[in-house]
Amino acid sequence: MELTKKLHAMLLLAGVFAASFLTVFLAIALTQSAYSTPSKVVLAVDGMAVTLGPPPNSANIPLDTTIIIDTLNSAEISSLHITPELPIDRVTSENSGSLSSLRTFYPAQQLKPGTTYHVSATIMGTPVAWSFTAASEPFKPGASFFFATYAAWIALSTAAAATAIAGFIVWQKRKQS
Repeated sequence: MELTKKLHAMLLLAGVFAASFLTVFLAIALTQSAYSTPSKVVLAVDGMAVTLGPPPNSANIPLDTTIIIDTLNSAEISSLHITPELPIDRVTSENSGSLSSLRTFYPAQQLKPGTTYHVSATIMGTPVAWSFTAASEPFKPGASFFFATYAAWIALSTAAAATAIAGFIVWQKRKQS
């Protein structure tokens, strides 16, 4: 009988830990980003609307920004080049409309302050090029950056605290009975 009570308490605490960890982690992961989303501009490329970000000839772009190209789903994007060289860590693609797809290019490092970047790509065989200039101030991360960067540790510590509180409550109830 005692083993069943202990097993019940362990399962309860494991459930509290798992639920609180997943809740906090997903809340942070779905709402916070370590990158800035650039403002956008729509250009006509061979009669097709293409959204680019950061906009051509823009200045003071945050150092933690992404580069975006939003086109029709069927539009092939090839030969993305950025000068000075900016390595791309990952590329995501998501539906931005019923017939369009947003490609987001995540730099592997922050932009260099005050640097003008030249971006070129081939979209459905048509070359497209634009440039933008990064902000000249050093990077000052906000709360969103820290939440996104440390989401796992925040979720882990919150789950541990919630489990400790639940364990104390279970222990107090067992002590009273």
